[in-house]
Amino acid sequence: MAKNVTVERLGQSAILTINNPPANLWTLESLRELAAEMAGIEQDSSVRSVVITGEGDAFFSAGADLKQFASGDRQLAADVIDAFAAAFSAIRRFRGVTVAAINGYALGGGLEGALAWDDMAAEVGAQLGLPETKVGLLPCAGGTKALTDKVGVSWAKRIMLGGEILPAAKALAIGLVEEVVDPGLSKIVAVSLANKVARQAPNAIQEVRRLITGSSYHDMDEHLILEKQAMLRLIGEEEQLEGVAAFMGKRTPKWCDEE
Repeated sequence: MAKNVTVERLGQSAILTINNPPANLWTLESLRELAAEMAGIEQDSSVRSVVITGEGDAFFSAGADLKQFASGDRQLAADVIDAFAAAFSAIRRFRGVTVAAINGYALGGGLEGALAWDDMAAEVGAQLGLPETKVGLLPCAGGTKALTDKVGVSWAKRIMLGGEILPAAKALAIGLVEEVVDPGLSKIVAVSLANKVARQAPNAIQEVRRLITGSSYHDMDEHLILEKQAMLRLIGEEEQLEGVAAFMGKRTPKWCDEE
């Protein structure tokens, strides 16, 4: 049976491809596959970054397969919602950097999935939105929070309440994506972005990601305490000593998870 999520390795990056053409819809099966693949990647310390893209050149992912909600079966809907949460939470918890290569339409659960990644590189022709209210549904994979956190309340309302679909250029202008690239280049750019971060100290990356993610929950005084605690966890460890020694010796550091 063909896999709905395929994985390939490129150096220290794992590249996931949503492989459910033509629209790369998320199903209960594909979401569980994504969670399983992320669990395997998490156990492989040689993987420092993960990139996700969609099969083909028209869709990153058009979101959930609406056939799953057509009967009004609440138990099935609950199972799908839980699968979305498990898969996308696995992405958010990943110890390294994650980048989404938006190679076409990213709608509904497709955009919610992309929002779980650290960065988004979108191709010129990409279209992004959370239009669930058009069919009597709502974003239920973290989208109402993730989108609001990223673009602010006003734009989140405009996109979700109005069902507005944004072209890549507008998504860039409001800060929804970090970069817009020519058609066919999103995967290449995403891997390049991931590799830049992958060259940094692994434990430092984990600490910084946690601080950034939790920053909205603390005022500056509280955040300074958390920064100090995180910094002191790094001080004196093998990675920190190697990093400073490499800088002073004008050489490239060799991290402990590298062969």
